[in-house]
Amino acid sequence: MADSLQIKKVEKAFYADDGAKRGPLTMARLRFHPREQKVFAQTADRRLALFDLTAEASQKGKGGSQFVPCTWICPHEIGWIRSFAVHPQGNIVATGGSDRTLRLWNWEEGKTSDNPLLQTNAHDGWVEAIAYSADGDKLVTASSDGLVKIWQSSDLKLLHTLRGHKHAIFDLAFTKSGEQIISGGEDGQCKVWDVARGELQREWTFGNSNDQFGQNPRHSGVHRLSLSHDQRWLAVAGGEQVDLFEVAEGRLLASEKGGMDTAFHPKLPLLVTGEIEFKLWQYDEAALVKAIAAKPDKNNKAKGIPGKLLSSIKRGDFSLGLDFSADGRQLVLGKADGNVELHELT
Repeated sequence: MADSLQIKKVEKAFYADDGAKRGPLTMARLRFHPREQKVFAQTADRRLALFDLTAEASQKGKGGSQFVPCTWICPHEIGWIRSFAVHPQGNIVATGGSDRTLRLWNWEEGKTSDNPLLQTNAHDGWVEAIAYSADGDKLVTASSDGLVKIWQSSDLKLLHTLRGHKHAIFDLAFTKSGEQIISGGEDGQCKVWDVARGELQREWTFGNSNDQFGQNPRHSGVHRLSLSHDQRWLAVAGGEQVDLFEVAEGRLLASEKGGMDTAFHPKLPLLVTGEIEFKLWQYDEAALVKAIAAKPDKNNKAKGIPGKLLSSIKRGDFSLGLDFSADGRQLVLGKADGNVELHELT
């Protein structure tokens, strides 16, 4: 499929609007529901936006164009939702906010419960990232307080607190085995943790780090990270670049300019990167393996992503939020003006 892949934008607009007279609700994270044609969006709001991809455009926007409105779910009383994750079975949605709480919401009949099933004061800072293990038994959070915490997802019992980052942590990933967690943050560090022991296994430095994330996301350290479907490669985005690492040793293999967000395809050797311009890459796995065996560059510099650039989607505005559907046939992209674009891969 990858060699003959075509990507086509669905001519249907999805827009997050709560009717209030304020600026656009800039997208920060997007996630597909694992079993339904729904997309969750984290915006500059105390709630999540939920889009039904099967719905027809029913409201008029500026200029009279039609769009599919969102439903607002998972309300926190104050602040913004800063992170969320969907249980692998799709029956629970976890949210974390600037109110420092972690909340679990029941999902049934296409929406979440009005009130959380469970909640806890998770951190001393904003809850910036959440991830479920593949079996759904564990939940991990990361915060602006520099801590990673591992929870038992059924009752939010705290299992481990992981210390090591010097500043805020902005993203997390569980390995498919559930044995490791990878975290990345403002200090430019990628850290691999042993889940069972709650211990640091190894770490390496991403090529861009400082303390200005709150003022300018382009000057952050690690902003987003993603594991490949075979768990061999880690894409790390931040500071207007995307670096590709070998997971086993943390070896830098490739680097591209431009990109504050990134996601691997769930089945194929495809990687999407971007912010102002989103790019879909078919990366050459054989070339990456060859790069592992090559002598490291003395300046720790890497060439561009090996392979083929399949598509480039120019957005015009600084934009965040992207995700592949579980079957890999759809891709959603967020925009700074509150819009979500749906693309089909055939």
